[in-house]
Amino acid sequence: MTATYEDLGNEGTYELPVQVVKCRKSHIKNRAYEMTVSDVNGTEFEFIVWEKSTLGSSYEWKEGCWYRLSGISANVWPAGTLIHGTSRLKINRLERGGEENRVEILYMTDSHLGKTTHGYGRNTWSVSPEAGFSDAIDYAVNRNVNAVVHGGDLYHNSKTGITDEDVTLCREKLSDLFVHNIPFYYIYGNHEREAGRREMEELVEDGIATHLSSRPEIISDTVSIYGVDHQYEWTGFELERPPSAVPTVLFIHQSVSPFTAKKNPDCSFRDLMNTSNVPIDLTITGHVHTRKETTVGRHRGLSGGSTGALGDTKGGLQPSVEMISVKGGDVTVQQHHL
Repeated sequence: MTATYEDLGNEGTYELPVQVVKCRKSHIKNRAYEMTVSDVNGTEFEFIVWEKSTLGSSYEWKEGCWYRLSGISANVWPAGTLIHGTSRLKINRLERGGEENRVEILYMTDSHLGKTTHGYGRNTWSVSPEAGFSDAIDYAVNRNVNAVVHGGDLYHNSKTGITDEDVTLCREKLSDLFVHNIPFYYIYGNHEREAGRREMEELVEDGIATHLSSRPEIISDTVSIYGVDHQYEWTGFELERPPSAVPTVLFIHQSVSPFTAKKNPDCSFRDLMNTSNVPIDLTITGHVHTRKETTVGRHRGLSGGSTGALGDTKGGLQPSVEMISVKGGDVTVQQHHL
């Protein structure tokens, strides 16, 4: 829950918007910054960013700017309350006057780590999906997005299984997100299978990844995201309603018309929207390795391509990701080529 100075106590963690009044680097051991900040009521108090906060200690703080801080703790002293930014600290830059800045979610899909060739029959070519996957993660870190979502087939679980090199690369890149306090969400595609799922479950156990489901994940109190794993026989889905009236985004991994050329797709985008028990503002599917868009009323749908060169023809699909932006209840999407 968003707090003000008056709400702060010695127990738990808090989220609150503040304006930086004064910012100075600290000369005290283990402290990175010491600041004077004010809340939306104009109350000024002290904020310490500790060196253990990888994000906070390297962040470019600016006096006069507003930020939404989350994961902060507080100490209430007779002389006043002090807040702390430690390893749990997350930061969102806000617009002037404390209004919410846009929330950005990087969507990537069909990385197929471990795949070495692609094509059909004799028309095959060599591929290196590791490059596109790495570029996508680097782009998310440099952009300091609020979250990253992978839309399925992170691994290409072939007959030979998943190599140690694939696992090491994946873990290293996702660890980059973790140290920058950027959460990583995913759904399963049809290529994860047993070995891929086992590796993803270990990432969840280590706190590096979160498996999306029919339960909403709320990003910065601004957007609710859902995920539905690949179904070999499509039976649809039922979603849990979000706790507040925020835009909703659904991630799936199926062949959906009009995004696929298959004669018998799993479902159609129109049917998805007509049967969903929760209004969906944006639906993105992976699986089909194309980049197309459509709309049904106010509902927008698209297929998200791939982070690798995995189209129908060599050079026919440029690796890309999608930047989902949410501000003031509006959801927009922009493709970014890798």
